[in-house]
Amino acid sequence: MRMIQYPQKNCLETIKNKIIALENIAWPQDVIDTTFPSAPETYVTSFVLMEKDMAVCHVGVRTRVLHHKGEDYLAYGLSEVVTRPQYRKKGLAFQAIETAVRFIIAQQPDIGIFTCARESVALYTRCGWEAIPGACFVGGASEKPFCSDSLKLVTMMMFLSAKGKQHRKDFENADIIVELGENQLW
Repeated sequence: MRMIQYPQKNCLETIKNKIIALENIAWPQDVIDTTFPSAPETYVTSFVLMEKDMAVCHVGVRTRVLHHKGEDYLAYGLSEVVTRPQYRKKGLAFQAIETAVRFIIAQQPDIGIFTCARESVALYTRCGWEAIPGACFVGGASEKPFCSDSLKLVTMMMFLSAKGKQHRKDFENADIIVELGENQLW
């Protein structure tokens, strides 16, 4: 099995199709946009574990400047984390997430942020993320916000810069609004 990293905008069509096929296992086609990447202005790179000619695990990395309580933060986050069912519980997602985390840290952002299902919190915590009490990640567009609470997702964060660490408490019990585009959420 090999890990491939590539910038989203330079993804080969064959790899795009393999990632879309992998994502369709986790999310029905009528729910996700089958274009890849779905929001190219926020995507930075992807990490894909390939076995022969099949995508087994995928982790996307996104970025955006986040305006929160009078401060601007360079934010990076995970997106579209998915592993084929028959490859789960083998440490592959952990490996891909750890690789993505090292990449994020190397970019020197203020914070890392994304959402996940409650049952995945332990996995992400092992990779250095922390669940933020009472935080609601609000993506989407200003005229049509998309709230993590509506999907019962947990907001996970890393505080990486001195500024991010200093303002950690500002993110607890707060709506964290990131203009991502309609129906977009990390």
